[in-house]
Amino acid sequence: MTAALTCEGAKRMCSQGFRSPDPAKSEYSTYAKVIEDKFPQEAPELFSLHPNAEIGYLTNQGFSIFKTVQGISGSDAGAVAMDISASKDILTQYLEELPTDLDMMEIRSRLRDEDYTPYVIASLQESDRMNLLLQRIRGSLQELELGIGGQLNVTEGMEKLADALQLNRVAEMWRELAYPSLKPLGMWFADLLKRADQLVHWTGAQNGLLLSTWISGLFNPMAFLTAVMQVTARDRAMPLDFMTNRVTFLNIMDPADYLGAPATGVYVHGLFLEGASWEEGKGDEEGYITASKMKELHTQMPVVNVFSVLGEEMSWEGMYRCPVFMTAERGATYVTMVNVHMDRDDDERVWVLAGAALVLTDDGR
Repeated sequence: MTAALTCEGAKRMCSQGFRSPDPAKSEYSTYAKVIEDKFPQEAPELFSLHPNAEIGYLTNQGFSIFKTVQGISGSDAGAVAMDISASKDILTQYLEELPTDLDMMEIRSRLRDEDYTPYVIASLQESDRMNLLLQRIRGSLQELELGIGGQLNVTEGMEKLADALQLNRVAEMWRELAYPSLKPLGMWFADLLKRADQLVHWTGAQNGLLLSTWISGLFNPMAFLTAVMQVTARDRAMPLDFMTNRVTFLNIMDPADYLGAPATGVYVHGLFLEGASWEEGKGDEEGYITASKMKELHTQMPVVNVFSVLGEEMSWEGMYRCPVFMTAERGATYVTMVNVHMDRDDDERVWVLAGAALVLTDDGR
């Protein structure tokens, strides 16, 4: 397998038979001339990448250019500030659509001491953070509204918020309390409403757990995954340090199509696969990671059963150690690593080179 992989990679790097000059008969000038005259056109395949890599790069480059042009024409880069009154209609719409804070006193009053399971605690932590964000958004929009109406002096913060609303960007004062996201303001706000709605249902669930949790809608998804290990560790009377999470991808895309509770662990949904695609399994057979499809940059993943096992029971045979990130920006948005089933003939290094990873949000830009 190693030799085959190496030869295949070398073939791609040689761009369909491109040959290097004979070093015994060539000098520096010969190499330079070959590179200038005969070197193949730069393409993702030369670097063992899928053509989708170039599509993603050019798409991001295009967004970056438009963002720069938009910034130059707005209040960025020392340009003249926009008229804050032009943001009046936008802020009015957001104020009307913004949900009320979750009533934490009412929610906690319904809980008995024995109800405080790790899942319930996770839902309370998420709700507290959502309330802080909703209060920041509501307060800043109301201040801007008063500033536009002449009832308050216009501050630099108000001007920046007005500019962000008009440029369809998430205000920095909101981003400080929010979650990592690459979405423009309109899509970000719609996403916020979905997150708040899930928390309303989650805090109202009788057993403190939804049938399937939209894990992409959490501020801290790792805290929820840790709760899975905590519950299992308590049930098995084992130290938490001995536990690790394992996942199984079901052959169901919509959580509403599955009515039963998992035998162990929890169901989550909202994952996307980047750098690869997904081959759906048949019957009870789990699907597996496969080569990317053209122009499909983010493949929506099926519902996932997350459950915990002892570290010594965890097997990575036939599995790709797939990193999970909150956004396609990756980096500091890293969450955890999960086992992703591979085809029996696959080598894990193929997916490492492809940069295959799971992301919790589709940028949707």
